[in-house]
Amino acid sequence: MIEKLVRIYAKYDVAKIAPHLLIYGDLSGACGHCQATDIKLDTKDCPQCGNAFRYVAFRNVKSHIPKIYKLIKERPEVIIVDFDDFKRETGAAKAQEFFKS
Repeated sequence: MIEKLVRIYAKYDVAKIAPHLLIYGDLSGACGHCQATDIKLDTKDCPQCGNAFRYVAFRNVKSHIPKIYKLIKERPEVIIVDFDDFKRETGAAKAQEFFKS
């Protein structure tokens, strides 16, 4: 059997994901909590704020497929989050808060 990456949808509160999210770009990542930059993918905790990275979002998933396979193998407890979904939901939450006040 050949295992491939498949998206699986689950309900999560994006406000609880953000503080523990590593947002990974082309060469390095950024902390979703304190926005610290130049964080390597294998980093388990933010070097600036100390939050544990339990989630990882890739800005361009297609260019990082080999890194995702490696991450899943080395740190199976980490949950891969779709960056576009995360960005859309956090934007919607901010808009909702803005119109509440």
